[in-house]
Amino acid sequence: MLPLPLLSLLQNEHAELLGFIELLEQEQKALIDNALSDLVEFAKQKTARAQSLESLARERKRLFDINGVELSPDPPHLLERVRNLPEEAWPSLASIWSELIQAARHANALNQTNGKLIETRHQQNQQLMTLLQNSQSSTLSYDAYGQAKLSRPGGSLGKA
Repeated sequence: MLPLPLLSLLQNEHAELLGFIELLEQEQKALIDNALSDLVEFAKQKTARAQSLESLARERKRLFDINGVELSPDPPHLLERVRNLPEEAWPSLASIWSELIQAARHANALNQTNGKLIETRHQQNQQLMTLLQNSQSSTLSYDAYGQAKLSRPGGSLGKA
């Protein structure tokens, strides 16, 4: 049986990563649905989860060192050797580690996609601002009574 601290830690890290994935999926939906006001809260939650994941990863590395867990140097960094754990622990450890790697890849892909969506929205907003600033030589504005009026920059239309 896998030593409880390592098993518990890997399960906690996996659960935290699944929560992060759920948050990224919600963020993506908000980006697609143009619910931009939700993004500030998502950013706060992502920061908190990322900090938690970093802490769990540091503890995992410590426990891997203590238990003699060695990973392959090449992606996907599969378990190569476990020196200080009983043989019967290997299947459980390999299984949860594989699930953790798959979840991390999924989170990374979602995060990259969300970043591209944000960058696309930013570019569209910049293009719209440029278009509005450079539009013909007239602009539509509103007077003190809320009535639309056409104004031309650089001068008046003359006197009656």
